[in-house]
Order: sequence, then structure tokens, then C-alpha cells
Amino acid sequence: MNLKEQEYICTLADAGSMTQAANQLGISQPALSLYVSNLEKSLGVKLFERMGKRLILTYVGELYTEKARQMLTLKDLFNAELPGIIDGYKGRLRLGMQSFRSPHITPTLLINFKNDYPNVEIVLHEGNYRFLEGLLLDNQIDLFFCNCPSYNKNFQYVSLRREPVLLATPPGHPGAVHSQRVTGSKYPWIDLRHFLNEQFILQHEGQSLRSSVDQILQDTGMKPAKLLCVRSIETSLRMTVEGMGISFCNESYTSYFNFEKKPSFFCVGSHIHTTEFVAAYIKGRNLPGYATHLIKLLSDIL
Repeated sequence: MNLKEQEYICTLADAGSMTQAANQLGISQPALSLYVSNLEKSLGVKLFERMGKRLILTYVGELYTEKARQMLTLKDLFNAELPGIIDGYKGRLRLGMQSFRSPHITPTLLINFKNDYPNVEIVLHEGNYRFLEGLLLDNQIDLFFCNCPSYNKNFQYVSLRREPVLLATPPGHPGAVHSQRVTGSKYPWIDLRHFLNEQFILQHEGQSLRSSVDQILQDTGMKPAKLLCVRSIETSLRMTVEGMGISFCNESYTSYFNFEKKPSFFCVGSHIHTTEFVAAYIKGRNLPGYATHLIKLLSDIL
């Protein structure tokens, strides 16, 4: 940050003498005199006037030096903080987090992160994939964590977790008799066509879970006859528990809620449909060390 002009004028204002100011600045008196003269010509006003052997500020000169001192103070503050930024223990991280997962992940993540990097400011944005994708493209965040329904060619992804997308039905639903055990799977498989006449309680388009469910429906060749859209996954699951329809969720979501009555969960489709939870940032960007540390912390939490 080069503020030579401001430094010269403030030094001259304090010294009141061209010779003394030049000595303090380590330049010749004619060079300083020429510099001030050229500056005054460019501004169209005098900054100094001579009173005997002393230079004093004009009114405009007082205004100039007031602002110049503020700029020099900001420069000093910037220079004081710069080493910490360069060394990676001070900075700012603008973070995006999937709204649904945030209450279950963010508190633990940030507590652990602040223990390691107390001088890194966190700016948190919550939303769905499309919202966070837009923030990243607009350079309003540095990276985000979210389920990834599709890949953007402008992004670099770090896979943190891959898990199945499950069908949720009311407990004791008669369709459960058609389920089949699958080797190596925690959940039985069921043909989604047994629920053709059920009300489907799905998330809105643009939410990552809805994108995964749409792929399942396309895979099975189904189009729900009765559809209710809600934004909250918890709402859709609790409506399912009350017998209002069937819904879907990712496997990890089953541990997020305390149900008095629990829904039944099944794998569906011709193959196991999974969703990927990722860290995403702009391709080619070098993340600071504290950002990669945050990604590692979240991977350990998951």
C-alpha cells in the first residue's frame, strides 16, 4: 500500500520546514519542493503558505492532512494484520452450509475450528444447493458444504460422504409386506410401484433431495398422481409418520430427529440411489490452510 503522497504532506505539515521534512523523509529539499508544487498544481489549490520562515497549512491543507492521516492510520493497521494473514492464522472464511444439515453439523464444526483458528472470522450463509451455488459463482462465499445433485464444471469438489436415499413410509404400512432383504444393506428393498396411489410428500424443485428423488422416479418410470411439496424435510417425515403420505430422506437424516413413532425406511429403484455430501469451491482457486483444515474437520465429524 503506497501512500507516499500522504506521508510527504503530513511530514511537511508537522515539520513546518521544507528542509526538516526532507531530512526526515530521506530525500532532497528540491525534490520535496517540486513534489509539493506538482501536487498543488494537480489539485488546483495551495496546501501550504509561508509565514516568515515557516510553512503552515491552508484551510484546504488542513482538510487534506486530516484525511491523509486517517489513510496512514489504516495503512498501519493493515500492515499490522498482514503478517498473520500471510502466515495463515488470521483471515476470513465465507462459508455456505446446507440449511437442513446446519443445525446438526455447524455448532460442533465451528467450535472445533475456533479452537484451532481463533483469529479467523467466519461468515456463515445457509441455504439449499442452488442458493449456495449462486453465492459461490457471485464470489459471495469461499466454499460451501451441501448435498450435490449435479456437478458444475466451474467447481472443485471434495467428497465427504455418500449415502443412500431412502423411502419413508408410515409405521406398519401394509405395503411393507412386499419388501425384500438385500445382502449388505441395512434397509430392505421395496418396489416403489406399490405406492403408486399414495400421496407423495416431496421437497420443492431446486432442493438437492428433490433432485435425487426425481432421479429415482425417472428410474422407476413413475409420476406421482398426488403430490404435496414442502420445504422442510422434517415436516415431510413427520407428516409421513402421521399417515399423510410417503416421503424420502437421506440415510443420515434418520438420526436427526426424535420420533415418538418412527417411519419405516426402504431402499427403492433398480439400483441403490445415493447422494453425495461435498465441499465445493471455485476450480483453480487455492484455498488458505484454514479452509482446508475446516474441510478436514467436517470429514472427521461425518
